[in-house]
Amino acid sequence: MNAGLAPSPAHVITVTGPAGEAAFGCPPSHTVLFAGQAAGWDLPYECASGGCGTCRAQLLSGEVTSLWPAATGLTGRDRRRGDRILLCQSRPATACTLRSQAGLRRLSRKAPRPARYDCVITAMSQLTPAMLQLQLQANRPVRYLPGQFVILEMPDGIRRPYSMSGRAGAPPGRLEMLIRNKPGGAASRWLFAGLGAGGHLIAEGPYGRAHAQSPPERPVICVAGGSGLGQVLTIAEQCLAADANRPLTLYYGARSTADLVLAERINGLRDRGAVVIVVTETAGPGADPLWGPVRTGLVPDAVAADHGDLTGHDIYLAGPDGMISALLARLVRTNRAAADRVFFDRFWT
Repeated sequence: MNAGLAPSPAHVITVTGPAGEAAFGCPPSHTVLFAGQAAGWDLPYECASGGCGTCRAQLLSGEVTSLWPAATGLTGRDRRRGDRILLCQSRPATACTLRSQAGLRRLSRKAPRPARYDCVITAMSQLTPAMLQLQLQANRPVRYLPGQFVILEMPDGIRRPYSMSGRAGAPPGRLEMLIRNKPGGAASRWLFAGLGAGGHLIAEGPYGRAHAQSPPERPVICVAGGSGLGQVLTIAEQCLAADANRPLTLYYGARSTADLVLAERINGLRDRGAVVIVVTETAGPGADPLWGPVRTGLVPDAVAADHGDLTGHDIYLAGPDGMISALLARLVRTNRAAADRVFFDRFWT
């Protein structure tokens, strides 16, 4: 399997924006988003998987093929216009000129560029009936920032985003992530039934803007629901590594105590001075021997009840879309948190 950058010829892609223009080469085997990011252009995107519509652009000239023709990131109006595409789903068949409504800028020199990696599954640990921990070994070192994600490409071409959850200092090329079993999901069929240790996947990335980026001394609140815990753990650990004395609170929500995972790492945050608040939707023991105090309810309600003014905090969110939307409504829309200091990557898988 060869997952590296495809050789020439590459089609020239020109993207015009409100304040500039970007031009780069894109082989027909790669998406426009991947090629642009790999060339150092910070193109607009969020989920990188076709659901959110953030990377929507107008196709002014040229032809593309779509990885997901029915992608939910395009509205009915977009489809009636006939010239709207998603950068993350579009592969060029010819040279193309595109128009984006978002600003175009160069990626920071410190930002890792996405690449494609051949990966072998080295471990699959079933943490709960609905969640596993996946460990991959890439064919070369993978550079990413804590909190970023990759697109995993299954043997049949299905692509889904998953955040890295590994600890800092892991061996070069090792990737770990928490995977939720989505009933009927095309990727879940591979990851929970069709693949095992020794299986091959392609990892494309890193992507993601909700990586650890808080300046020293700034207080941090991390909120995780379900498999979003993996992303939040790497962010919390990095924030404490950058400033061991900063105030940091982690909210971790699940349906029940049976769905809670990675107690060792969460308790490791407590040992380093973090406040950890565990919230489950169904009532359980008021205090659990492994998890400590457990509150009953929903995570957004717990955060809102505990905090009034959070404008001086950085807030990281990872989890179900409903949880993220509820937190944005409770915090940002009521001016209890600064919109530009709330970080999340909204996945649509």
